[in-house]
Amino acid sequence: MTLADNPLTSSGTVPRQSVVASMALGLIDFAADRGADRTALLKPVGLDGRTEEINRRVPLDRYAAMFRLAARQCDDPALAVHFAEATNFADLSIVGLLGYASETMRDALDQLNRFGRLVTDIAVTGPARFVLTREADGLWLTDHRIDDPLFPELTESTFVRMVVGTRQFGDTPYASLAEVTHQDHGQGAELARALGVPVRFGAARNAMRVSEAWQTHRIALYPRYAFALFCAHADTLLAELDAARSVAGQVERAVLPVLHTGTVTAEGVARQLGLSGQGLYRALRAEGTTFEDLLADLRHRFARGYLEQGRASLNEIAYLLGYSDVSAFSRAFKRREGVTPGAWRRAHRNI
Repeated sequence: MTLADNPLTSSGTVPRQSVVASMALGLIDFAADRGADRTALLKPVGLDGRTEEINRRVPLDRYAAMFRLAARQCDDPALAVHFAEATNFADLSIVGLLGYASETMRDALDQLNRFGRLVTDIAVTGPARFVLTREADGLWLTDHRIDDPLFPELTESTFVRMVVGTRQFGDTPYASLAEVTHQDHGQGAELARALGVPVRFGAARNAMRVSEAWQTHRIALYPRYAFALFCAHADTLLAELDAARSVAGQVERAVLPVLHTGTVTAEGVARQLGLSGQGLYRALRAEGTTFEDLLADLRHRFARGYLEQGRASLNEIAYLLGYSDVSAFSRAFKRREGVTPGAWRRAHRNI
């Protein structure tokens, strides 16, 4: 069974931002064991709990809504933390198996960047979601996903899974400090306990200061031939995911690498996708959008992400999004939000 054979949507395409159904089903099982209503949790994500659904795709916003419903039903504001602690990533995704078959921790991170879209296919502010940078106080691992829709539970579960998953491979702590852009809403103590480090809430980014030594820790729980098999299967799944993406999603993927140039045109994208201009227009119209609306939505979504992260100036954001200058960016943003980018950043960056 392929992704295209069993899409979530009736149109034969997968959503632009999505989560693999195996993650949703794993969370539902975990929550149901703690008293949540399985049927009520399946409904928001359009699943019925059958094993053959594991490779379907769930829209990210529906998954986020289901996550919060599960937390309410379990009366557990730290459900994301507890779910990540209690479940093995390799039981939920081929990406987890690849991590455990990698030679070293750094190799596992490379595989996560390569194949992570099989788990969560989401917008990021660069070519890689997880980036290592050496700063004055140490080595930082930053998650460059754009948090739209706002989904702090995804940050918490991702970081906890990274930390907990490494403890079996050595005594060196994986992290010494964590920063998250959202606030503590009752889960903070549990997040700090699971990570084993202090957590700075309301920060400018989602990141962890990690040990230099962890990069060379050996993993290799499976032999090399198993790693090769896992990679081949993951490549097949990734190709299917790209093929099954909505036309709008394919347009976004074509636009992102050249968005900053300000020269993106419908005709150029249509040629890249092997379509005529009219063919692209008709395909997008069938999905309820236009190229112009899609480009404007993409710019706005990225603008919100950059503003929330707080690490780029308004001039830099204007450049990254392909606007001629910061005034053009500010006007476009204000038409959508009713306030300037600066005012929006002050109001939202610490959510």
